[in-house]
Amino acid sequence: MIIHFTLNGAPQELTVNPGENVQKLLFNMGMHSVRNSDDGFGFAGSDAIIFNGNIVNASLLIAAQLEKADIRTAESLGKWNELSLVQQAMVDVGVVQSGYNDPAAALIITDLLDRIAAPTREEIDDALSGLFSRDAGWQQYYQVIELAVARKNNPQATIDIAPTFRDDLEVIGKHYPKTDAAKMVQAKPCYVEDRVTADACVIKMLRSPHAHALITHLDVSKAEALPGVVHVITHLNCPDIYYTPGGQSAPEPSPLDRRMFGKKMRHVGDRVAAVVAESEEIALEALKLIEVEYEVLKPVMSIDEAMAEDAPVVHDEPVVYVAGAPDTLEDDNSHAAQRGEHMIINFPIRFSPSQKYRR
Repeated sequence: MIIHFTLNGAPQELTVNPGENVQKLLFNMGMHSVRNSDDGFGFAGSDAIIFNGNIVNASLLIAAQLEKADIRTAESLGKWNELSLVQQAMVDVGVVQSGYNDPAAALIITDLLDRIAAPTREEIDDALSGLFSRDAGWQQYYQVIELAVARKNNPQATIDIAPTFRDDLEVIGKHYPKTDAAKMVQAKPCYVEDRVTADACVIKMLRSPHAHALITHLDVSKAEALPGVVHVITHLNCPDIYYTPGGQSAPEPSPLDRRMFGKKMRHVGDRVAAVVAESEEIALEALKLIEVEYEVLKPVMSIDEAMAEDAPVVHDEPVVYVAGAPDTLEDDNSHAAQRGEHMIINFPIRFSPSQKYRR
């Protein structure tokens, strides 16, 4: 489908999938202010745009609805790389923290001030009610609008933002703007997603529906044959490198008991396979083509079950010690499951590889 619309004053003609999510479409066009912070459900507000004169969350729209529409994003605020009145007020007040939804806040507040010269707190609350922000409370947004209104008549206007203290110090106790606040409020590239190239591949994961299971059959040939699929990764071809999900400082004391992919599933959502493809749609379609069969094992659902004598052994693989292997290791490993996987322990930490302690 070919659509025609206006984006920040410039006419656009695009060939699109009619059902494509507008947040994704605009972001891929370089409108990084239209962010996805709710997995495309459109309730968080960081994807706010002005759609035919109204604030709308872009994820609630599909591409077909853009036909003949007038769209404005936060990229339309400010000229020649300068901060707009509202953006500068946000920086000065210090409301910019993570920065992820601040471009949306700037757009919403700008739209509010375009409609109402001096909004009340109730009107401010109503305007911002669709924006979920954990960075700041309403008080700072009230200050942003107070400062922006004052600067309409006096560009040099200031307000009492926060108290200062410790005159003997230069920085501590003083009000300084966040060093990267300007680029954040303007939606300049400052996150990994902003630096993803247009031709980057997408990776999607197939995950286990079972809490405890063994993969008995895995066929990815149909997925690999799908045009646009670059690679499929499973326990059969992933690097044979072990790590710990715990993460301590070196030397690592926790058992290294995880691979990128394993034959045994130990929780719902455990990794079964990954598809690398040229687009998200292709990757998702490829996941449907992967054939998996499981031997479902008894799960451990409570501490009491884990402590029971007949509890399932979650980590039943052989153990390899880097240093300090106990004299009983060979006997302990004789009872282990032989699946071509193992667990690595860097050094003894009063950890027994016997089944009793590996549930």
